[in-house]
Parts: sequence; C-alpha cells; structure tokens
Amino acid sequence: MKYLIVILILIFTLKNCFSNEKLYFPYIIDYNNFTAFKPASIEVGDAIKGKVILKSRKTNCLSCHNAPLPEERFQGNFGPSLLGLGSRYSKEEIRIRLINAKIINPDSIMPSYFKTLDYPRTQKKYLGKTILEVEEVEHLVEYLYSLK
Repeated sequence: MKYLIVILILIFTLKNCFSNEKLYFPYIIDYNNFTAFKPASIEVGDAIKGKVILKSRKTNCLSCHNAPLPEERFQGNFGPSLLGLGSRYSKEEIRIRLINAKIINPDSIMPSYFKTLDYPRTQKKYLGKTILEVEEVEHLVEYLYSLK
C-alpha cells in the first residue's frame, strides 16, 4: 500500500511538472527567480509595435498604469508606474509579468496575457487561446524595456 501511495504521488508530481511546461510554451519559466526566457527561435520584438500594443484596448494597460505618453490623456494610477521600468527590471522579469503576473503574486489583479483562457464563462471563440500572441508579448517587452 505504501508503494502505491508513493507511485501516485510521483505520478501527480510529474504530471504537474509537464503541464506547467506546456502552460506557457514556448517560454521557459524560472519559478525560483521569477523570470521568463524566450527560446532563440523567437525573434526580438519591435519597441514601436510594442508601444501601439500598450496603448491599445486589447491590453488596456493605461487603464491601470501611468506611462511616459503625454499624448494619452487618461492614464491610470492604480498599478505601478511604467516610467523607468527598463531600469528596474530585465527583459526576463518584464516578460514573466506580462505572461502571468500571478506567478509572482497570486493576488495580482493584472491580467495574464499569455495564459490559455479556460474559465467557465469564457466565450467559445476565446477558449484555448491567449490574450496576446508570442510576437505581441515580445514587442511589448521591448517597448517596456526601452522605458529607462
């Protein structure tokens, strides 16, 4: 009986390890250091495209964050300011916050932009998808990192 319990625990642990790997594929998540690495096969993002994404309704970043964009009249003050973000965090630290801020802080209200949507009330057209594509995450990482 003890062996059966040990085997079940081992299976459960391995299942969770592999499911976490698939959860944020193709990114490599370092849960100990709260960083997310991109494989070499993913191209570096474009900061200009990232700025467009930041200002878009798709991400709605400016509803919570203040950014150095004087042309944008309505900016939030609930989330941390994005001014100087690239001086405070590495690209890998920015990336993990975009992918899923709940990895760092389970109580975060920031949306998980690269987590598969599978909530009970998710519309069918969005099920199994992420808010941002890999390329969009990388564009946003480059723009945010440029804010020094």
